[in-house]
Amino acid sequence: MKKIIVIVVIVASLLFVACQSKPKTEKEENKNKAVVKTQNKAKTTDISFVLAKNYFVKNTIDKVDNPKIETAEKFNEIFGMATTMGKDGKPTEIDFTKQYVIAVILPETDLMTTIDPVSLQKDGNGKITLTYKKVVGQKQTFTIKPSFEIIVDKIENGTIELKEQKYKKLNQKSK
Repeated sequence: MKKIIVIVVIVASLLFVACQSKPKTEKEENKNKAVVKTQNKAKTTDISFVLAKNYFVKNTIDKVDNPKIETAEKFNEIFGMATTMGKDGKPTEIDFTKQYVIAVILPETDLMTTIDPVSLQKDGNGKITLTYKKVVGQKQTFTIKPSFEIIVDKIENGTIELKEQKYKKLNQKSK
């Protein structure tokens, strides 16, 4: 009988000690918050977009303060239409009631430079990152203002961040 009482007391005391929870320290709480933030950042989703065709940057524009353009008026201040003959000669239509534009405009250069969108992703915090590649080639006898514009649905809203992927200079053609 004594053995049973001793065993019951030991088991009860173990249960009592195991059920107590000590208060979390501020350091532990901050660590848990950091883990949640990291998990949110890790959750990125791809956003679909359309590459706008047949637009050019007006000569009066050197740079844009915000790559996100939400109105036709603002877009028309920056870009002109470059209509050409043929099937795909008309500029891409943009409906600013349902869409917005993200524009990447680089400074004027006399080097052959191409820029193209690679990906558009939204993280768990609502930040949208446009990654684009930039390839710089040989010197030209004229200057260009490299640019591209993508069209995004307004349901994909957030602050825009541009991220450049640099590639090596293109080699000159061998003679």
